[in-house]
Amino acid sequence: MNELRLIQHALLLGQYRNFARTAEALNLTQPSLSRGIAALERSLGVRLFDRTSKGVFPTAYGRLLLE
Repeated sequence: MNELRLIQHALLLGQYRNFARTAEALNLTQPSLSRGIAALERSLGVRLFDRTSKGVFPTAYGRLLLE
């Protein structure tokens, strides 16, 4: 997957704040989306989202990306 596509996935994840709903909107499986976001975070060297039981929240770096 290219980085532009992964960035688009991250932008949508920032909107939905939920991996399952984001994956559904992208017509992907949730594990595939999770792997893609993890790959983007590895390539950038920063964590973009905090994953909690209440949802997904952007970190400071994630907020920069979303802006």
